[in-house]
Amino acid sequence: MVATPVTWDEVAACRRANQLTFTTADVLDRVDEHGDLFAGLEQTAAPLPQR
Repeated sequence: MVATPVTWDEVAACRRANQLTFTTADVLDRVDEHGDLFAGLEQTAAPLPQR
């Protein structure tokens, strides 16, 4: 199993935890289907609050 980003739609549709379990082979298929879900993250990330 590997970690990979998921969409909010996938989270909302998930009924069992194993529905969001992925292998290395799954990740390449996911990129083909969804594109790079991390694309643009550095432009939209907000700074963390100061302690």
